[in-house]
Amino acid sequence: MSDILTTVLGRLTNTPATRTLESGREVTSFRMACNHGFFDREAGAWRESSTSYLAVDIWRRNLGRNVQASFAKGDPVVVHGRLFVREYEQEGRPRTAVSLVAEAVGPDLNTAIAAVRRIRRSAEGDIIDDGAPVSEGPRGPGSADLAGQDRGVGGLQGVPRTVEVEMGAPVGGA
Repeated sequence: MSDILTTVLGRLTNTPATRTLESGREVTSFRMACNHGFFDREAGAWRESSTSYLAVDIWRRNLGRNVQASFAKGDPVVVHGRLFVREYEQEGRPRTAVSLVAEAVGPDLNTAIAAVRRIRRSAEGDIIDDGAPVSEGPRGPGSADLAGQDRGVGGLQGVPRTVEVEMGAPVGGA
């Protein structure tokens, strides 16, 4: 059977946590909630359908470390990866578990602003801070200087909060 690749948008229901297996391999895990809104023409308002919950596992060490350092419970994320559906029995009843093995994770820019800063890592996986500046940004020098600012959407203060990432890791936080 071939892998099912998918991209899912949602919010973290817990802060990502990394655990080390007996083999020494690291896996970072979190859960996310995914809602789908739709416009109810009769009521003339937006409504939310039921919420789906998804377990996400990250087996790539650097990606897992960056995600753990970047995101907290409630943050909006976009996750791309391989979908797994597992059927099992619990207390005599058939159950189904759906999980996603992430290949890429980032902030959902529909509801957040991100300032990206490239990082380098040592052979052991530790971040090497060489003092490299944040990228120039699409509007020229200094346009990517979001650190410490809560600009919100379209420059509106406080709506919603700014999420700053360093190739998946925070450089500050609101």
